Amino acid sequence: RIALADSVCSTFLPDLLQRYHAQFPQVELVLHTASTDEMLQLLSTNQVDLVYTLDQPLLQPALVLAADVPEPVCFIAPPQHPLAQENTIPLDILPRQEFLLTERGMSYRDALDQCMAAHSLAIHPYLELGSAALLCQMVEQGMGLSFLPEYIVRPALAAGHLARLSVPDCAVEMHRQLFYHRDKWLTPQMKAFIELVLEDTQAK
Repeated sequence: RIALADSVCSTFLPDLLQRYHAQFPQVELVLHTASTDEMLQLLSTNQVDLVYTLDQPLLQPALVLAADVPEPVCFIAPPQHPLAQENTIPLDILPRQEFLLTERGMSYRDALDQCMAAHSLAIHPYLELGSAALLCQMVEQGMGLSFLPEYIVRPALAAGHLARLSVPDCAVEMHRQLFYHRDKWLTPQMKAFIELVLEDTQAK
C-alpha cells in the first residue's frame, strides 16, 4: 500500500511497477495519490506502508527516510511564446501572463505562491488542475505558461515542444522522498520496492 504524489505516480511509477510486478507477480499493489499531509496521516494510522512525496525536505522522528532526490521545479512556455525568446524573465512580468497551475496545497504550487508573495506579487491562473502531466500537455498546445517539476517536462523540453523560462528570482527545488514508519516491520516485498526506487535514484 503506497501513497504518493500525482507527479511522482505519472512519471516514475509505470516503469518501476512493471519491474516490480515481474519480480513479485503475486503481490497486490494498492496506490493512492494524495497531498503530503494526507500521506503522512495515512502512514501514521497504518493505512499505507510507504509514502513517496514531492515536497520540502521532511524530517520527522517517526519516519525513516529510504530515498531522497532533489528535484528542480521550472517555469515552462510554448516555444512560440514571446517570453521563450528572453534570456531572463523579471518576476513582475509573470502576473500579467496566462497561467495554468496545479491546485493550491500542492507543494511546488505553494512554494511558487510564497515566492511571489515575498515580492508583493501574485499569479492568478485561469485554470487549476491536479494533474501535472495534463498541464504539461496543455502548455505544449499553446494554452499558457506553467510551473512544474523538471522531471515532468524534461521529454517535451528535449523534443523542443516546450521552452524553459529563466526566472532567477524564483528558483524552487523540491525533494522526492520515500518514507516508511519507524515502527513498521518491512516485508521482503516492501524492501524490494524500496530497492527499486533506490536503483532509479542512483541511475538519475
